Amino acid sequence: MKRSFAMVVLGTLLLSGCTQQTDVMEPTAEEAAKVNPQTQALEAAAQAGLLSEDTAVGLSEQEALQQVAGGVDETEYVVEATEETLSVGTDAASAREYYVFVVSDDTGRTVGKVAVDRENGEKYNYLGDGVLDDYATFPLYDAEAEQHKGWPGSYVSPTGMTLTVTQEEETEIVYCFSDGTEGVAVVNGETAKSADEQMNFLLADGIVTVAGGGFTGNYTVLVENDASTENQDTAETKTE
Repeated sequence: MKRSFAMVVLGTLLLSGCTQQTDVMEPTAEEAAKVNPQTQALEAAAQAGLLSEDTAVGLSEQEALQQVAGGVDETEYVVEATEETLSVGTDAASAREYYVFVVSDDTGRTVGKVAVDRENGEKYNYLGDGVLDDYATFPLYDAEAEQHKGWPGSYVSPTGMTLTVTQEEETEIVYCFSDGTEGVAVVNGETAKSADEQMNFLLADGIVTVAGGGFTGNYTVLVENDASTENQDTAETKTE
């Protein structure tokens, strides 16, 4: 989900262990009404009793770093974690936490900073002093690189559980978790339901949200794998 407004820290901003107060800027009613699809799906899962108390729903720092690195040319730029801790919210209950990463070119020159929401993986152009802007304003933003093409790919949860999705038919996907659990799910656009109706899947912004089956949580894309294209190429080779 993209946002075209700049968000300013509404409460306390902790930078390298130091506390800094900033001005309050309330979002518009329209902006406040927007809900991240992963957050919405997890809230629905929680209401349905699908989330246990020990279920991890956030991203690790390494997963967040991979989110940033996947959007830049790693042969020319380096992404590194910072010690900055960014928290945005009117109070502790509504505050959102962010990882902050610095992106530098091969000469060591800083290109900019990227903040990643610790819960849903959404990226922002971090302007410093608690100001978050739409990621599309980041100097190295590449619209094509940011578009995850369909369901196929390898995904990982904050707990380390991996999910591999392949697709040979438009109406269904094959899923496989790293513990060996696998099956088929019927696809309807960016949602899917397992054949046994025990799991629901949501695909948005390169993240698959799973609800049910003991696998509830967000799974962040690691490696895109267009299985349908590979299978088609293989079939054409054999035909020749």
